[in-house]
Amino acid sequence: MRLKLALSVVVTLLAAAATGALAQRSLTVAQGTAPDTLDAQRSTVQQTLNVSYHINEPLFQLDYATSDITPLLGKSLVAVDDTTWEVKLQEGVTFTNGEPFNAEAVRYSLLRVSKPELKSPATIYVRPIADIAVVDEHTVRIATDGPAPALPLYLTRIAMVPPAYIEEVGDDAFGQNPIGTGPFKLVRWVKDDRVVLAANADYWRGAPELDQVTFVSIPETATRMAALQTGEADIVTQVSVDQASLLERSGIVVAPVPGLRLMMIAITLDGEPGSTPLYDVRVRQALNYAVDKQAIVDDILGGYGKVLEGQALSSEYFGFNPDVKAYPYDPEKARELLAEAGYTAQNPLSITIYGPQGRYLRDSEVLQAVGGQLREAGIDADVEVLEWGLFINRLLAKDFDTAAFWGASTVPDADAWLAAMLGTGAAYSVYTNPEFDALLAQGARTVDRAARLAIYQQAEELVHEQAPFIFLYQQVDVYGVTARVSGWQPSPDEAIYLWGVAVK
Repeated sequence: MRLKLALSVVVTLLAAAATGALAQRSLTVAQGTAPDTLDAQRSTVQQTLNVSYHINEPLFQLDYATSDITPLLGKSLVAVDDTTWEVKLQEGVTFTNGEPFNAEAVRYSLLRVSKPELKSPATIYVRPIADIAVVDEHTVRIATDGPAPALPLYLTRIAMVPPAYIEEVGDDAFGQNPIGTGPFKLVRWVKDDRVVLAANADYWRGAPELDQVTFVSIPETATRMAALQTGEADIVTQVSVDQASLLERSGIVVAPVPGLRLMMIAITLDGEPGSTPLYDVRVRQALNYAVDKQAIVDDILGGYGKVLEGQALSSEYFGFNPDVKAYPYDPEKARELLAEAGYTAQNPLSITIYGPQGRYLRDSEVLQAVGGQLREAGIDADVEVLEWGLFINRLLAKDFDTAAFWGASTVPDADAWLAAMLGTGAAYSVYTNPEFDALLAQGARTVDRAARLAIYQQAEELVHEQAPFIFLYQQVDVYGVTARVSGWQPSPDEAIYLWGVAVK
């Protein structure tokens, strides 16, 4: 009996030691929203990709410090001619179910994104691709339907997936239980709560420093801050800016970074022309004059933002036009334009703006402030705050009849951002303008960099004049990081990537 008791104690102590070691090599990330899929090819929401890119990797990565396209699953990328790109692949890589990563897997992955039944918003990144030819086991050639100078950037955003596994279980099951080549594997997904990942000890670049990573969803800012201060979370997104100095005094690292996410209010303009007052350009311009963007940045965001220059890009994007300037805050000008369009105090313009809570920095507060400023300018403005899952589903269904407040981020090139958010029929676009579409198509096929820039800058002049958005601000992303985290830096694309990151 004593021997059994002694053995039981030893086993218990060993288990406790193992659990302690695991806890020491575990890291928790708290985000404001939860993924609704773990299929990296069915989402462009960065909070979802932060989880899924640890499982399913793209071919290449973008180094924001140098603007270089760097190898990942793809070893090299060469332009054979204006419409052909050759990709050499890493050798000896397998998916975690043992399936080989090879040229056939790349061909399958690139073609899968454009499957109509997948309904993927990532189709923006594969639209130039006409065909993919398998040259040999570790070489593919991508043929485009014309010159596609932005394709290298797009290959940093398309995850590679296992063909045999998906064909066996189906698209929806893959989204619940993905298999990839990445540094981590899925352990458990509790929807709307957390995703638990475990290290892939056989990862082709070497095992991660972390044994376990947990992504938790905490929409309420105060609750996220509490998790950071108590050590329940190690990296937290969208830090409460009015608590930044307090957090720093308690030993938390507050890490801001100017982001690629551009915040705007998208005005619905993809229906029957003239069906709503918003089709009158004077009304849309009036909305821009009625909003005090700088006050929102200063008073609500605590300075963690930069007013957009009256266009659909910031200076970090190729295609930005430095000659286009922001609509100034001028409520009197707004009233004049509204009066010209037939809207007065006796017959006010009515508009409802929808927006999410917990997805962006102080998003619901910004939405309420915009509504208040519009009302001060004589506009009958209503705002409606929705839970993120409902909001994104309605956004993709184009189910907002007047306007929606949200923020968009793509690779830093006008071809992606403008086409995705303003191109006729694109996943996120509620705008139709043949003149704008023609400029987009011309820019997408222009190889000469200076000529291409001039085309997009012309498009931005048109966007400024037509005002399909209320142009708001470029978001500065603010992270809180505990002192135990080593080797992680924030990225302009909101990516949280943890291979190579350790905990002390």
